[in-house]
Amino acid sequence: MPDTPIYRSPLSLLPLIAIPAFLAIANQTMVSVALPNIGADLGEVRRLPWLVMGYMIALTIAGPVYGVLGDSYGRARMLLIALCVYIAGTALAAMAWNFPVLASARLLQGLGGGGLMSLSQALIGDVVAPRDRGRAQGNIAAISVVASTAGPLVAGVLVVTFGWRSLFLVTIPLALLAITVLLRTKIPRRAAAAGRFDLQGFLSLVLLVTGLTGAIEMVSVPGLRLWAGLAAVAAAAGIVGLLSSQRRAANALFPAVIFKTPALNRASLAIFCHGAALVSLVTTIPLFHAILRTDGALVTATTMLALTVAFGVAGIIAGNLVTITGRTVLFPSLSLPVSVAALGFLAFYGADLSRPALMANYLLIGLTFGWVMPVLNTVVQVTAADEIRGRAIGAITFARSIGAVVGTALTAFVLFAVAPSGSDAGAILSGGFRPTR
Repeated sequence: MPDTPIYRSPLSLLPLIAIPAFLAIANQTMVSVALPNIGADLGEVRRLPWLVMGYMIALTIAGPVYGVLGDSYGRARMLLIALCVYIAGTALAAMAWNFPVLASARLLQGLGGGGLMSLSQALIGDVVAPRDRGRAQGNIAAISVVASTAGPLVAGVLVVTFGWRSLFLVTIPLALLAITVLLRTKIPRRAAAAGRFDLQGFLSLVLLVTGLTGAIEMVSVPGLRLWAGLAAVAAAAGIVGLLSSQRRAANALFPAVIFKTPALNRASLAIFCHGAALVSLVTTIPLFHAILRTDGALVTATTMLALTVAFGVAGIIAGNLVTITGRTVLFPSLSLPVSVAALGFLAFYGADLSRPALMANYLLIGLTFGWVMPVLNTVVQVTAADEIRGRAIGAITFARSIGAVVGTALTAFVLFAVAPSGSDAGAILSGGFRPTR
């Protein structure tokens, strides 16, 4: 990277990437805590997980698009556009008068959030030396600590005090501040020559993502199973179209070199599984508390602190160990078996655990599961060439997001299938539940 001004310390990069990363992370955790209250206000309780999944669908589609556009036109410029789209979606969500409007606003937020996720990661590769990128990822994990900790806690307080709409209003000033910081920061432009946009690849990607999520949603409804089959066919057509277009497109969303690099292939598969587990866990835990434990929003938020804080702490440790030792996949390979055991314990005994015991289990899950993302992001940033780094990160963002959509849909289906009836737990399924304040 001889032409790039290297930041002397990864910490100096924080003012540029902290706010977009914070918004992208907190946007998921804050809304998750408010799901029961949104359902009590707007109805459509069984569709509540789609407020998170809709965001993830849009993020899934937008991530690779921002990757190729950032490589072609400059990542700072595209990050500015992503922030503006995010603000528009957030404002609409705050004004939503029914569930369809709120769901649409979340889709628009996701179209901006895809840029916040992928472009902030790609900027690290532009301005930080390869050996220090592990520590930079650890610093992003520090941001994750703040976002994941403050997100549920602030959400619980805001929902109880001002209502769920305040969750969206408080993030608009932060997004405006991010725009101000971005405009005042000089960023080296390492963009390739802009080529023709891969329209066929984009349309195939939209068909794949919407078809897949639609099939997952409708397959559980007896009257819609025919439509679920048609959606699955559409998803299969999207896969075929995407594979076909990526072989021919000069400016492909997913360049062939990504699939020919073993490290990038393995990282994408691992991130798919990680996204499926992590996002579905964070999304369904508030519903698990409301349905099976009948906890209010504030109790849920404070209990989840053990999980969210541990995620960030583990990421900080992992990122710094990568820089110090030069080793990468060793660390999650050792920690993930412990995560599996802790998740199994939660599955069988979580509903009956005391609150301290439940928080201890959450702490163990977070401390062992939080090692994955900093390591895999560092692998991708070091492995991918400068001219395709944005698309490589867009590809892993896509893998994480599609995993999150699949995982959240499946876990939400199981959660509602096993929820008991004849109590508050049953009432939330029929729309009659009013959460404890």
